[in-house]
Amino acid sequence: MPGGRLTSSAARCSQGVGFIVDYLAEILRHLRSEDFSNRPDQFFQVSEKISTRDRDAIYKTMSGMLKLIFPDGSQTEAEVEELLRLAIESRKRVKDQLARIDSTYPDVDFHYIGSDGAKRTVSTVEEEEYPQFYHLKPALDPKDQGNAAVASSNAHQKSEDDARATVPSAPISPKSLPAPKLAEGHHVFAENRKGVSYDKLFGPYIDGASRIIVTDPYIRLFYQHRNMMEFVEMVIRRKPPEDQIRVHLVTGPDEGNISRQRELLESITTACTGTGVEFSWAFDTSGTAHARDIVADTGWKMVLDRGLDIFQPPIKTEGFSLGDRMQEHRMLKGFYVTYVRQSDQPQGK
Repeated sequence: MPGGRLTSSAARCSQGVGFIVDYLAEILRHLRSEDFSNRPDQFFQVSEKISTRDRDAIYKTMSGMLKLIFPDGSQTEAEVEELLRLAIESRKRVKDQLARIDSTYPDVDFHYIGSDGAKRTVSTVEEEEYPQFYHLKPALDPKDQGNAAVASSNAHQKSEDDARATVPSAPISPKSLPAPKLAEGHHVFAENRKGVSYDKLFGPYIDGASRIIVTDPYIRLFYQHRNMMEFVEMVIRRKPPEDQIRVHLVTGPDEGNISRQRELLESITTACTGTGVEFSWAFDTSGTAHARDIVADTGWKMVLDRGLDIFQPPIKTEGFSLGDRMQEHRMLKGFYVTYVRQSDQPQGK
């Protein structure tokens, strides 16, 4: 810029990218004096059990994201909730890391209250996927390591003695194991986490069933039929060999490709021959079906916003992909499942 004048190159930039960037920077500079942190208050209430320092961090993060994404204040309740969960989750990661470093940090229940008055807990993806590691206590002080080693050795010896004293003389039958305690509830699963399968989600709730009805209007594409087949495989693996179970699917016709849809559904029916599971299907011709759920005659109904379509497509590596073979190694799409008891069946049934 000789003589205080813009060069031709600089002048051209100021009319293009340079002008745009400067204009955006000026907008952001002006927004620094604005405070958007109170906008979520019209929909949600951050827990009062969270410390002032943590709450300030959450509100500042919220304010910054709202300025960038919704500077005009056009955000909806659902959009505010998504940003609020992200802000709380970000602060929770900081607090959880501090707790690993210093055991004097107290546990904090990070949650917020929705407009319906319900408590909504916030957790991280890694906390849900690896709870056995995520909540480990911080390492002991070096001067306490010796005493801890002795205590650990004594505890280990005692556990071995107890184990020898309680070894059963005969193998334990799976039917003799206590059934898991089932409960109603609403569970939200975050995008991109792993460690979830149909067996973990639905298995305990369909154990003992003789009839299962899957309602999903959108079993149309090949991978959606594969999801249905994997659900049937899960039923076959869990059922006793002597039991007979009927699995019935209600779905919507794929207009324009209905012959291929019928072919794939009939393939599942044929594959189940001789397995003890009878698979059948029918089209819902009302044209208004939208709900997706699984109902078993054990008295349980599982409502899913995505139906069985909860997994992201696995990375194709010519068949050598664990995600392609094992559901626990697939990344999830964000979804929820709600468990509803429909009759007075015994717990675990």
